[in-house]
Amino acid sequence: MKTIKLSLMAIALCAIPFVSKADENPIPKISQTFDLALGTGSGMMAGSLSWNRTHGVFASNKLRLGYGLRFSGMSGSNQYFSTAPASLTSSPEKIDSISIPSPLNLALNASIHIEYMFHSKFKAGFNIDAVGIGFGSKSAVDFVSRNNNGAYPNTLDANPNTLNLLLIGDNDLGYLKSEFYVAYALKNNLWIRAGMDMTFAEYTTVQTLTNNNDRFRIKPVMAFVGVAYNPFN
Repeated sequence: MKTIKLSLMAIALCAIPFVSKADENPIPKISQTFDLALGTGSGMMAGSLSWNRTHGVFASNKLRLGYGLRFSGMSGSNQYFSTAPASLTSSPEKIDSISIPSPLNLALNASIHIEYMFHSKFKAGFNIDAVGIGFGSKSAVDFVSRNNNGAYPNTLDANPNTLNLLLIGDNDLGYLKSEFYVAYALKNNLWIRAGMDMTFAEYTTVQTLTNNNDRFRIKPVMAFVGVAYNPFN
C-alpha cells in the first residue's frame, strides 16, 4: 500500500508542470484547422484533406460544435459492394453484390463536428459528412446474385454516386466519412489525431438489376492517423 501511495504521489508531482502549462493556454472560443488524415483497414486505403472550424458552446469552451469542408478518397482492390437501399437491406434474401477490381471513390463534402476538450492539449471528438458531391473511376463490375435467372448481365459498368447525403444508417446516399478520434497538441497550433474511420461508399450500375436496384455499398472500418494545423493561432 505504501508503494502505491508513493507511486500516486510521484505521478501527481510529475503532472503538476503539465497541468500548469495547460492552464497557461486557455481553450479558445473559436478554432480553425487544416487537417490531413490517412487510414487503412478492411482491404481499403483512405485519405482526406479538410478545413474545420469549431466553436465553444459554454463558458468553459470545452464542449465544441463545428463544421468543415472535406475532400476525401478511398481505394482498394477486389472489393464487394452490397445492396444499398434501406428498403432492401432488411431482407437478407434481397441482398446482392457487385465485385469491383479497383474501386476508387472521391468526394467533396460539408461535415459536422463535435468535440470535447479536456484541457488545451487533449481532446476527443466525432465528425461526419453531411452533404456533397461524389466522383471517381468508372469500372466494369461482376454482378453476384442468387436471384439472377439470366435476365441480368453477369458483367456491366458502374460509377460512383454523384450525390452524397446523410440520412442516417442505410438511408444514406453516396460517399460519407465519419471519424471517432482523440487528439494531442504538440504545439499550440499543431495537433496529432488518431482513431477509427467508418466510410460509406457507393457505386451505381448503368442498368437496374434484381429487386429494381442499381445501388451497391461498402462500409469499411479503418484505423487512421492525422495532423491538424491552425495557421490562424
